[in-house]
Amino acid sequence: MRRLLCGGSWLLAVLVAAPATGQVFTRENANGVVEATNIPGLSGYRLTYPGKGTLIHSHRFTGSYSGEFDPDILDAAALHQLSPALVKAVIKVESAFDQWAVSSKGAQGLMQLMPFTARRFGVSDPFNARQNIFAGTRYLRILLDLFGGDLNLALAGYNAGEGAVRRHGGIPPYRETRNYVRKVRSLLAPGTRTTASSSAPSFFVPSARLKRSQPRAPRPARPKQVEPVRPRTYYRWRDERGVTHVAERPPAEGTVYTMIRAMD
Repeated sequence: MRRLLCGGSWLLAVLVAAPATGQVFTRENANGVVEATNIPGLSGYRLTYPGKGTLIHSHRFTGSYSGEFDPDILDAAALHQLSPALVKAVIKVESAFDQWAVSSKGAQGLMQLMPFTARRFGVSDPFNARQNIFAGTRYLRILLDLFGGDLNLALAGYNAGEGAVRRHGGIPPYRETRNYVRKVRSLLAPGTRTTASSSAPSFFVPSARLKRSQPRAPRPARPKQVEPVRPRTYYRWRDERGVTHVAERPPAEGTVYTMIRAMD
């Protein structure tokens, strides 16, 4: 028996023994309380946390990393204004730098992109290291913007999906997700600056190697009273009738949508 905090109320949920799926199904009862189970097929429940499953290393995996992906990591981090250390930490936890890794749930490549995420960011080959790294870094940037720069929430969103973080009002109560956040944070040195700007471009599909960024001259200090304008994130999707919707909250789980970052 597990005791879950759902919708501000404590819910006693009995999870009957079933084959381990790593999935969570939820429904809202007549009292507005969210009930959760790991048993598929129960009436009224829908899948809300598919998880990434168990990592399966490729036969090429040696367990060591010699820096061959560093140029792509540096380019992607510079483009999306993230710390290369953060990108490396995520790759380390996701795949241990195994370019050909897959998971039992279908996640692929260095940053373990789920097929939906790969399509969302225009990735044609998730096992192409550069495409995978740029898409994963872009997603991290979007999540950091979405959650106001909160690294814990951004990492939780990368593992469980931004919708799960929104529903739970914080890091979801999933063991995999909480362990994931802890592992990535443990790889970052204390005081590591994870972002450099909140207005970095996030709509980019890599095709050719970028030139390394040259050091820039220091910019004049801005007046303290000037606050940077943060982009807002919108969700766009079509319903079953073909009607296009645009909203600031994501649609129901399973709906294919695109994200739009715009300045008001």
